Amino acid sequence: MASPEDPGHDEWPTRSRELFLTDLWSLLIDEDARVDGHPSWIESWFRGTPSDGVPDHPTAAALHRLLASGADVDDLTDVVRTMQYEIVYNVCQLLDDPALLGIRTGRDPEQAEPGWELIAVRTAPPPDRRPLKELHSSLAEHDPSGRGGEPRGRPVPALLPGRPPHVRLAVAQARAGDRLAAIRTWRGATGATPAEAKAAIDSLMAQAQD
Repeated sequence: MASPEDPGHDEWPTRSRELFLTDLWSLLIDEDARVDGHPSWIESWFRGTPSDGVPDHPTAAALHRLLASGADVDDLTDVVRTMQYEIVYNVCQLLDDPALLGIRTGRDPEQAEPGWELIAVRTAPPPDRRPLKELHSSLAEHDPSGRGGEPRGRPVPALLPGRPPHVRLAVAQARAGDRLAAIRTWRGATGATPAEAKAAIDSLMAQAQD
């Protein structure tokens, strides 16, 4: 029997499949990465745009309008990441079997039509080529967040007229009993130290109770 160190061992197709699915997840936006308190994927669209100007690119301009209307940046991140996941999942289904998407389900078996397969290629000896199957059914378990493709479950921001989104969300998280999440939200938006964030949230909570 071949050992795991043996180049002929049959684990390499499984490893190739895991690497492919991991790489797919790396293409989705990083929900935790921030630049100057904003999600890095949003900041990247605004690079080169004057702080008092409107971006030229239609997508960047749309983001500018959404933020100007008061949209929560973390809600935008959740929506975009979920849509990206749906697309990647559907691509995996397309590679596994187009019929999973309802595509060409009534095709004539005698009619030659193109198909798709993802092939893992090993160039090291002994060379080998293997089709990788069941991609869609394993995609969720490779989610680096550990949520299996599900969006973040966050409380609805508190109704605090005139307060910025990070304040309303942090207060909602604190009211729900998740002080650590509230502190992370505050720090991510303001760059405050943990002690400063905690003090600010405690002050707001005290005011809300008065």
